[in-house]
Amino acid sequence: MNKKQIFLQLALVILLGALCVFFLARNVSLEAAIEGIRQAHLTWLALAAVILLLSWLLEAAVLKVMVGKRAKLGLFDSFYSTMIGQMFNQITPMAAGGQPAQLYVLVKKGVPGGSATSILLMKFLVFQVVLVLSFSGILIVGYGALAQAMPQLKLLMLIGYGVHVVVIVAMLLVVFYRKLAEKLAYGILYPVRFFSKRKAVEWKIKLGGALVDFHEKSRQLVRSKRALLVTSLLTTAQLLLFFSVPYFIFQALGAPNITLLIGTVFHAFVVMFATVVPTPGGSGAAEMTFSGLFQSFVSPATLLIALVFWRILTSYSSILVGFVLILGESRKKIRRVKEKAVEGVSIRRRQRS
Repeated sequence: MNKKQIFLQLALVILLGALCVFFLARNVSLEAAIEGIRQAHLTWLALAAVILLLSWLLEAAVLKVMVGKRAKLGLFDSFYSTMIGQMFNQITPMAAGGQPAQLYVLVKKGVPGGSATSILLMKFLVFQVVLVLSFSGILIVGYGALAQAMPQLKLLMLIGYGVHVVVIVAMLLVVFYRKLAEKLAYGILYPVRFFSKRKAVEWKIKLGGALVDFHEKSRQLVRSKRALLVTSLLTTAQLLLFFSVPYFIFQALGAPNITLLIGTVFHAFVVMFATVVPTPGGSGAAEMTFSGLFQSFVSPATLLIALVFWRILTSYSSILVGFVLILGESRKKIRRVKEKAVEGVSIRRRQRS
């Protein structure tokens, strides 16, 4: 993505979010909204921010564990890669830009391209499996509250589960049944022959190479049982922390009827559904699902304020942090270039003298 595309996607995220806020604000007076913000407990909001930061750090730890001894990757570099991925997840449809952005960063940090690709794909696979399993466990406990708040639950759940399960099955096929995965992938590519036989052959060769590379590298990772166990546990903790963020926001706004269980269950459902909606960062779908679930528990003013705080924390903050980190890295590069230029001038002067 070039700079123009990034800013266009970011503008779309903000626009969709603003439209949802405007829609919810129709029945909320400005005075009520201002008073609700003024009375918000900063301690609870700070806790929400800390919980979110911990979830980011856990994701960075997952990446570091998966890289292991394959390359020298410090914790800050792992955090940097994670936040760049988070940033692009929020501004691309179905979070499609996060992994390519992370891949670029990892290669720049010295991780071999093939290993980096396989590591990120395995990390994504672990995330998907843990997401589905953790949501299933949460659902067993909180299905009643969720079904009451969202009557059309079964359809939305089917959509969310369906997409995530298809992704998991496809990746597991590549890991354990490469030949079958190749046949299915080539079958999907077959219609391309009707438009361009040359393109079909080129894509088949590239896809075959990518499948073989991912299969071989991922098998190495799968054999590391300890790393898989550690990353699975870290990912579980990461998701549970992230799912709990709305609870702290609602406590800040004085909504004691939003329990930790309800906040966690509802947010898990929002994540499951919104991540498969083809808008940048699930914008629009995330806001409307969030408001649809929580609206029966709080007043319109509280719901509106909670939605704004929630999107700022879980979406816009990662974009901001990612942008700041990129800016900081760019300044470091500029400083290093200047230092090398000054060093070169000094060397030439000494040689002349």
